[in-house]
Amino acid sequence: MAKKSKKTIPALIYQYQGPQRNVGFVLSPLYIEESVEVEMEDMLFIYNEDFDYIRPALDRAFPLTDPRTGEEMKTFDPCWENPITKEVWVGILSELDQQVVAEPEFRMFLNQFTAWVRNHLQLADGIEVTGNL
Repeated sequence: MAKKSKKTIPALIYQYQGPQRNVGFVLSPLYIEESVEVEMEDMLFIYNEDFDYIRPALDRAFPLTDPRTGEEMKTFDPCWENPITKEVWVGILSELDQQVVAEPEFRMFLNQFTAWVRNHLQLADGIEVTGNL
């Protein structure tokens, strides 16, 4: 019997060089009205050290309203779920696209991140960012 390969969440890495699956953030498509089971291959993991380059753009988008509960989310929560709607992501992505970057590797990291988000926003209502700090 052939061994099934264990599914894992893909990781986007810029400079992180520590142990695998350390502290970081999981991004996954957000579906508000539908109950869609999100597969691991449709998620993205970014280590905390690399997420620090993206986080300021997310921080500036807050406060937000949780699209599922209607509760106010005052700030980005690095320890919990942050459901962010498509409309908010448009501004975040625009800011990241316009960010002046001298280092080609950093621009490639940002481009891969924004491409992943845009690809998943084609079908999803947003992207949820969950921290494990």
